[in-house]
This record gives sequence, structure tokens and C-alpha cells, in this order.
Amino acid sequence: MARRTDRPLHEAFLALADLVLPSPCAGCGLDGERWCAACRDRWRQPALLDLPDLPPVLALAPYAGSPREVLLSYKERGRRELARPLAELVTDALRAGGVPPAALVPAPSRPSAARARGGDHMARLARAVVASSRSRGEVPCVSRALAMGRGALDAVGLDAAARADNLARHLRLRPRGLPPPGCAVALLDDVLTTGATARAAAGLLAAAGRPVDVVVVLTVAGSRGRRTLTRVGSDGQPGGHPPGRRHAA
Repeated sequence: MARRTDRPLHEAFLALADLVLPSPCAGCGLDGERWCAACRDRWRQPALLDLPDLPPVLALAPYAGSPREVLLSYKERGRRELARPLAELVTDALRAGGVPPAALVPAPSRPSAARARGGDHMARLARAVVASSRSRGEVPCVSRALAMGRGALDAVGLDAAARADNLARHLRLRPRGLPPPGCAVALLDDVLTTGATARAAAGLLAAAGRPVDVVVVLTVAGSRGRRTLTRVGSDGQPGGHPPGRRHAA
């Protein structure tokens, strides 16, 4: 019961704080708006990426410019209030991509990183996506099916082979957190770089009988992402076929 009362109080506190000392836009630094309309619009063109050995990847924005600043503000700079608007964008993207209400499996953080950030930022975002979806009459759930071991290295600076080795040694399955059988599964992560995290996570889940239907990433890094991004059509995606389990093997 405490959580239900804490959230409105927290939001009321933020609204009051904005009146007294407005926060700058997380994307461009504009005074007086936590996330200005121009910066938010850069997230409103979800895209589907077809990458080797991965389920369909639904990406919200490139990891550059304003979107990168927003993500870093949420992830590293304590701007937790961004979870709710980011969750609304994820919910919109899942709907545009033709993904049914799904079990959201957040990519886990290293334990030390989660402690430094005041909690696992992707698990927090997944809970916010569920809240946003349920307000629209949908009923997804959060499945904490993955965990990162204590000895895992920070992926920043590692090449693709080193990332894959790091994940092979430290990413593990939590059987009690597996999605319900037969439920659509969406893997949720913040940045796609080499794809190593998504491949390792999808492999573990598939081996446990819970294949991933779609990988949802807030941003995609590198020039490859900018070239590959394809706008999702009004029917859900190019060709009109929503993501399916044929991609998850």
C-alpha cells in the first residue's frame, strides 16, 4: 500500500519543485521544462532493426544528441522523473510495432552500478511501462528473469568479443522470475551497441523455453543504427507483420 501513496506524493513534490526551481530540459538544457516538446519529439519515430541472430529490435531513438542526453540524465544523473515519460514512449512504440501486452524482461545492471544509481534503472522503467500500459487497459507484467553477477565488468570500452565473454561468464537466469508460459516476451534495454547483451539474454531465455519476441531499446548507438533505422508504418511495421517467435530461436 505504501507504494501507491508514495508515487502521487513524489509527483506532487516534483510539481511543487518545478514552481520554485524549474529543472532544465534533460535533452537540451532549456530552462523551465524537464523535457521540452522539441526534444521529446525526437523519440516519436520508433524503428525496427533487422539484425543478425537477434529477434526484431524496436528502437526509439539514436544514441546521439538530445536522446543521448536524456538517457544519461535518467540513467546516470538522478533524473528519475523521466521514467514515466520514457515509459509512455515505450508503450506507444510497442503498440505501433504490433506487440501484444507482454512480459517485460529488463536487461539487468551490474550490482555495483545499480547501487551507485540508487536502483536498477531498467527495472524501474519496466515497472513504469506496466503502469502506463495498464492505464490504457492493457495488462503486461515485469519478469525479473535475468541477473548480472558481481564480477561483471563495465561494458563501456569493451569490444564485441570482450562484451560477449563478459556476458557469458556473468549473465545468469533467474528461474523464479521467468515470464508465464505462452506469454509474449519483450526484452527491454537502454542502448544497443554491439548487440551482445540482447543476444546473450535472448539465448538464455530461449533455452529456458521463453523465446524473446521483440527487443525494445531506448536508443541505438553508432552509424549503423542511424543508417538502419526504418520508420514503423501505420500497420505496425514494414510488410505489416508484427514481431513473432520465428525470430527468437
